[in-house]
This record gives sequence, structure tokens and C-alpha cells, in this order.
Amino acid sequence: MPRKPHGQCLICDDDAIGINFGVPTCMPCKAFFRRNANLVGTRDFICQHDGECLITYKYRRSCNCCRLAKCFRVGMKKSFILTDEERESRNKVVAENRLKRGKIPKPQTIVWMQLPKLLSVSPNSTQYLSPLDEALLSNIFHAYEKTCIAARNAQFPSFPAAKYDSLHDFFNEISLAFPVFIEYFKLIPEFENIMMDDRIRLLKNHFCIIVSINEFLMHPETSSNLVATWTNLFGIDVTERLLKRNQLLDAFLYDFILLKLVLIVLVLSSSNSRNIDDVDLDLICDNSLLILSAQNIYVELLWKYILSRTDNEKDAVKFFNKLMMCILYVQNIDMYIDGHICGLTHEINQLEPLVKNMWPKTDQEDEITDTILTEDIADIIITEDIVDNILTEDIIDNILTEDLPDISFMEDLIF
Repeated sequence: MPRKPHGQCLICDDDAIGINFGVPTCMPCKAFFRRNANLVGTRDFICQHDGECLITYKYRRSCNCCRLAKCFRVGMKKSFILTDEERESRNKVVAENRLKRGKIPKPQTIVWMQLPKLLSVSPNSTQYLSPLDEALLSNIFHAYEKTCIAARNAQFPSFPAAKYDSLHDFFNEISLAFPVFIEYFKLIPEFENIMMDDRIRLLKNHFCIIVSINEFLMHPETSSNLVATWTNLFGIDVTERLLKRNQLLDAFLYDFILLKLVLIVLVLSSSNSRNIDDVDLDLICDNSLLILSAQNIYVELLWKYILSRTDNEKDAVKFFNKLMMCILYVQNIDMYIDGHICGLTHEINQLEPLVKNMWPKTDQEDEITDTILTEDIADIIITEDIVDNILTEDIIDNILTEDLPDISFMEDLIF
């Protein structure tokens, strides 16, 4: 819809952006009046030319005294200026009305980065990516299609399936798809080479970022059910931040590889990225050097991939900076929600065992056994209901067996 014309600013004759404090004004004069109108009586406004300065677009900044006097003279109302609390309250009402109407911010694509065809041959591709690099990228793409996308198409066509009022119901739906993500990561050779205890620790330490990015990759459209659930569980302010998170991620979604590659780099980090103070999560991995070595492979691959898709190194650096700012925003909101959930003991106690194990045990729980993530997966996946709905018996055998067949998915692709 075209913007309504508001004529000229009555203060400086610039183009008006709307009716502000009672009269049509431009943005600079609107901001000037808000800053200075309430200072009358507490601050001296002195004109060097006896109050006869010409206030126009070109000279509006030459005399604050005459500019403010003209604001009052043309009818701007000091009483219309909202306090910080009033403005925040109004913004919340506006945001709530937008959410009720299902108005979600439109994504802004980073237009200068090339739209890649997976592993297409281009001058930059051959310059930066070796055949082994292309094989790794191909493995990532096809492994994700084989596991997460296949499961989405067959069993999880929408997310969430309903509008939830309780956190445990929402996360229990998430728990149904989480084993599928584990299957995807088992097809990443470097992850499979890590010892079992360290793999479990990596999954727990990065559970929130896994859920955020993986669920977005599986269901990039932010459904009305999801917006309603966020609002019910976290409130308007956090919902707006989550919508902003999805908007930022959406700018990178057109690329078939990028976010999947970033997610591997994040999971292969031996640090604890969660807002939880827990001895088990803070433990140093048993073989942190092996994890670092695996992560370095994909950090280098990420940089080479970005170089292969941009016109020059300057654009690659700009793009990488945008990507890192996006990831930091995602981690920030994830840590906030993580800390919020950590205080909801009654909700955590109602989670399914797999997801419940992602949070520390509470004092109220009976300390029967020190159950690890692998055993939780076994408890959930062995039941026939979950087997029918999520994974085949062959996949279950792979999850429960540490000594897997030495078959590399990447080698299957090469041959």
C-alpha cells in the first residue's frame, strides 16, 4: 500500500512523514521536538539574532531556540509526548495486535551473495573447493535430506501440530523429532569418530541451538500455531525476539548448505553454550582435542564455501560477519529461554525422558540412577509406538550400538 502523502513539514518545509504531536512534520523535527520540548524551563534556549532566525530545511539546525519556538507556534503539543513507560506500553499493544493478525516480518534476503546450485561448477568453486570439500558438502546435503527432511515429509509436516499453553507439551512434541537429528549427525563421519560420552555431552551442551536451527530448517515457515505457542509460553516481548531470530535465519535459507554447515560447527564445540550452571555440562570433554580437530575441518570448509559463493574476499568477510551476528543473536535468545525454563521445575518434571535429561536433575527428584542420554534414547525409542512413528528397527540398532559398521556415507556418495 503506498504511503499517504502528508505534505510539507510545518517547521522546516521538508517532506512530512506523518502527523507528529499534532502537526505534519519530518522525522528530524519530530525527534527534535521530543528531545527538547520538555526541557523548557530547565534549560536556556538563547537565540543570537533576537529570535528572527529563518528555519528551513537547510538552516533548521542553526538555531535551536527559534526552531523550538516555531514548533510551538505551529501547534505542536508537548502533552502528546509519551513517557518511556507509555511508549513501551503502546509498542506492546501494537506488537500484540500484529501477532493476532498473523503479521510476521518479511525476510530480507542478502541479495549480493550468489544463489548457489548445489556443488555447481563455477570459477570460485574450483578455486576454493577441493574434490574432498565438495564430497563433504554433498554428504551434508544428502544426509540431511535422508534423515530430517524425509522424516518431516513423512511424519512431521507441520510444527507445532497444535497451539500449546504448557511448556512440557510443546517440548514433548520436539522430543519426537530429536532422535531424527541424532541420526543425521551420525552420518557426519567426524562426529561418529568421537567417543560416546563426548557425543552425548555435545548434544546436551548444544541442545537449544540444535532445536532452534534444526526446527527452522525443517519448518522454515513460522506457523500461526508456533506464534500462538510462543506468546502463550514466553509473552509478547520474547515472541518478537523469536520472530526476529527466524527473520535473520531466513536471510540465509535460500542456500542449500550454509545453515547445515554452521550447525555442525556449533555442535562440534566442546564449550557449554547454555545458560545452565551444572557440573555435568561444564565438564571438559574426554577428548577435546579430537573434537577441536573435527570442528576445524568444518570451520575451514565453511570459510572456503563462503569464498566460493561470493565475488571476492571483501564480500566474503562482510557475509561472514553478518552470519556471525545472526548466530550470536540466536544464541542470545536461546540462552534467555534456557534460563527461563531452568526455573520451571514443575514443567521440567513433566517432560519426556529424552528432553528432560537435557536439564539438570532437581532436588525434588528421586536420585535412582544417573541415567545418561543414550539410555534415555533407548527407553523412548525401543517402545513400539515410537518405532512405528519415528525410526525403523535398523536405526534403533544403530543408536543403541556404539560399535557401528565402518561404512562412511561420504564414501557411498563418491562411489
